[in-house]
Amino acid sequence: MTFKIDAKEQFTVITPQSCPLNAQLAAELAEQCQILIQNGSRNFIVDLALCLDVQSDFLEPFIELSAQHYEQASSFVLVHPPAEMLQLLKKEDAIDSLNYAPTFIEAIDMVNMEILERDLFGEA
Repeated sequence: MTFKIDAKEQFTVITPQSCPLNAQLAAELAEQCQILIQNGSRNFIVDLALCLDVQSDFLEPFIELSAQHYEQASSFVLVHPPAEMLQLLKKEDAIDSLNYAPTFIEAIDMVNMEILERDLFGEA
């Protein structure tokens, strides 16, 4: 699976290139994030605009990946979530288990708010 990586000052945008939203994507994103963390990145926005095929096995691995980032005091926000993903989150009563935003501006705001919270509460 290939990713487009765009490093910004406060966050890194990771865009999977035309792939299904599934457990394998979660595993490869986890590996990619670890590489980027070693290179100094801490906060990630994952653009799902090209992930048109949503498979139900994505849910648990993505929730685990999100929780790992939270525990490491880093941000992990999904942007442009497919409608099928949101439907599955609602169906499984997991709508609050992932950070997601419909637009980049909202995703950036989420990351900036998390950075501010960590600074205020000394978690970083």
